[in-house]
Amino acid sequence: MKTRLRKTLTRLSTVLIGSILIGLVLDWFVFPLPYDSLTRSHAQLVYNRDGHLMGAFTSPDRYWRLPVKFDQISPLLQETVIACEDQWFYYHPGFNPVSLISAAISNLQAGEIVRGGSTITMQIARMIEPKPRTIKNKLIEICRAVQLELHFSKNELLETYFNLAPYGGNMEGVGAAALFYFDKSPDELSLSECAILAAIPVSPSRFRPDKDMTNCRNRRDRVLAYLRDSERITTDDYEQALAEEIPTERLMVPTIAPHFCQALGVSYPDSVRLVSTVDFEMQATAERLADLHHSRLTQKGIHNLSIVVLDNATGDILAMVGSPDWHDLKHHGQINGALAARSPGSTLKPFAYALALDSGLVSPEYRLADIPVNYSGYSPENYDEQYHGVVSVREALINSYNVPAVNVTAKVGLEPFYKLLKSGGLSTLDKKYYEYGLPLVLGGCEVTLVDLTNLYSSLARGGQYAECSWLRDHKEPARQSLLSEEASFLISEILLDLKRPDLPTSWEFTADLPRVAWKTGTSYGRKDAWTIGYNPKYTVGVWAGNFSGEGSIDIVGAGIAAPLMFDIFNEISSETDDGWFEMPSGVETRRVCAVSGKLPGVHCHETVLEHFIAEKSPTEMCDIHQMILVDNVTGYRLCRFCAHGADYSEVTREQWPAKLASWLNESGRFDPVPAHNPDCPGYLIADNPVITSPEKDAVFVLREGVPSEYQKILLEASAPGGCREMHWFVDRKLYETCEPGARVFYTPSKGKHDLMCLDDQGRSQTVSFEVR
Repeated sequence: MKTRLRKTLTRLSTVLIGSILIGLVLDWFVFPLPYDSLTRSHAQLVYNRDGHLMGAFTSPDRYWRLPVKFDQISPLLQETVIACEDQWFYYHPGFNPVSLISAAISNLQAGEIVRGGSTITMQIARMIEPKPRTIKNKLIEICRAVQLELHFSKNELLETYFNLAPYGGNMEGVGAAALFYFDKSPDELSLSECAILAAIPVSPSRFRPDKDMTNCRNRRDRVLAYLRDSERITTDDYEQALAEEIPTERLMVPTIAPHFCQALGVSYPDSVRLVSTVDFEMQATAERLADLHHSRLTQKGIHNLSIVVLDNATGDILAMVGSPDWHDLKHHGQINGALAARSPGSTLKPFAYALALDSGLVSPEYRLADIPVNYSGYSPENYDEQYHGVVSVREALINSYNVPAVNVTAKVGLEPFYKLLKSGGLSTLDKKYYEYGLPLVLGGCEVTLVDLTNLYSSLARGGQYAECSWLRDHKEPARQSLLSEEASFLISEILLDLKRPDLPTSWEFTADLPRVAWKTGTSYGRKDAWTIGYNPKYTVGVWAGNFSGEGSIDIVGAGIAAPLMFDIFNEISSETDDGWFEMPSGVETRRVCAVSGKLPGVHCHETVLEHFIAEKSPTEMCDIHQMILVDNVTGYRLCRFCAHGADYSEVTREQWPAKLASWLNESGRFDPVPAHNPDCPGYLIADNPVITSPEKDAVFVLREGVPSEYQKILLEASAPGGCREMHWFVDRKLYETCEPGARVFYTPSKGKHDLMCLDDQGRSQTVSFEVR
């Protein structure tokens, strides 16, 4: 027996020395370390702004791994594991010959493998390349252990061990074990907890506390007894540790703001622990109100809604509800509606008006035309399917009229408007500006609720845009000037008006509502309802609809999204939030004509007050009110030539541009200017005819296969006063003669054409258009 044992030990020693030498050769040439296996994909934890866990996600291979650095591991845990697993860890070259020989003797005596003799380094080798426990594989582990020792320091190896050790089920690493068993980080563990975590990797299925309390307790007690007997701890430490309770359940991962947590994890895939900007109380409020309103909306066939709450000062996302019910698979509850691109309806209009204010084209009381218009075949219509003639900028925005918004966008320029939206963070605008066209201002694009809410937050910051923040310890984002402080203030003042005609009639009392500037939007087909509101402190965005894209007659921004937005403001606003935006020094007050919105002329008898941007807002004198001479007998208008000797009165009348005057006359909005005295040998010098269709430089594309008679182009013009007949010339050839205001249709031919409208008094206008 002794001879056999001696021979066995001699062979083993020879093999070990040979393995070391071979391992050194293989390390460099044939047998490189599998570095990828030393670091594995990790799970993610998401915390709120105060460090409380909100949610967690396993690694791509469905494991809970939370890597930690060496200095984040409790020294007590390190000492406990080294004492129990490899007390010569800091002295051996990767394997311990004494332990291996001792284990070999025990195995020979038992006739089976009862001890492994593995060092911590050898255990790492086995964890990165799991193999059955055979003598051959043991030798491979030894070679790998030597390699590891050559490449890494002892502390690095210990760190690797603690990040790879199995702790039961799909849990790997002490970071995950400390969290899920004790709700602690690895540097906060007690002696009893260290003993448990030192024991579990020996047999994770037997010693994990949530599965077998008895085995776990017995194993812990044996570890503690060994530490006491080897004088690594005192008897008092031992007894206190024995008295400590052992948890019987793993930590349940909360599901707070799951859509936010998921989006944050996707944005920062390399981060293990993410401390977000979310405020627990505000998130709970948003989720509760979302659930409350969701139960009401489902009765109307509306199954999804989303909420975003921003802190205007920091840009922090304080709350996000992607969908009211994460578990509602039937209605796609796991889609994050706050990041889904949808048509924004009328919510982009304030930025077109703000740009016009900054460009000096309008002021709040400046009058705009709300009449039929045609832009190269595009004819916008209002939501109420009516036209309102002459409206102020304030009225047009408050009532969310489409036609004035399109006209203003055309006036400021589609490209500058598009660039403003892009600079304001609307990341989903991925086409060229001309591909969107003027419908862009009416929601002819797609945006996300997060981007849109943050764009409105720029108005609350006086026109300063900054990216919104998802992480608590972020660098303050750089700010970019989108609009002036003055234009932002004027838009906020307009949007502050709570007596909105689009408010539901059930909202009878608005005095107690917080002061909020707000705008609604409803997409074409009533598929998306939006409301964005802001005050100096917060901006709140709400979207409601169906992720399926199904529309509903009830999907209207004011009736569906606005009540939820105001409920949120009611709950998050405090008594100290009553302040409003201070009026910038560049905003002044003046009186303007109540009819035109321009500076009062000598014939303007009624004025109104307006805020305006000094040295920027229009300074045109009102030319709408004009004094004319009216024959007291015949009622005809007289010129200075025929007024001589006549009985006449001086009357102040409104003289609108020809196109607008024509529509106002036809719609009966005001009395037309009397016709000029037909017996007068002279004639009034008046405005020229105004061609309203086609637009200047319009381009028409003929559709193949469609007869030309079905592709005729409308020729239409507004007739000036005194006109009795109009003549249409195409390329200098008379095309047709008609009465003033009559509609003429031109059968198109390809090419560039000049079009002239000439009235019977010699007044004319010419435009060009092209047919392709």
